[in-house]
Amino acid sequence: MAWWHNKVVFPVKRAWLAVAARVKARKDGSGILKLHDDVQTCGYQDVQVMWEILRSEMELSRNLKQRRRLFPRRSTWSNRSTPGAVQ
Repeated sequence: MAWWHNKVVFPVKRAWLAVAARVKARKDGSGILKLHDDVQTCGYQDVQVMWEILRSEMELSRNLKQRRRLFPRRSTWSNRSTPGAVQ
């Protein structure tokens, strides 16, 4: 019966706990959304300016990643000249 516990029960329990932890984290509202709410309620202008800088950096990074997916780099074999081409 020990093999059943080690091979079946333990991996299923570990997977269940991992999924439950992720779902709980989303329900708590922790993370970037909670930070956004905290910044919006903060009365200090410099904190709100720093949030806008962070948000714009994240947006630029996201746009750059999307652009890279749309226009992938050519591979090195496509840059080689044809055999009959003059160099």
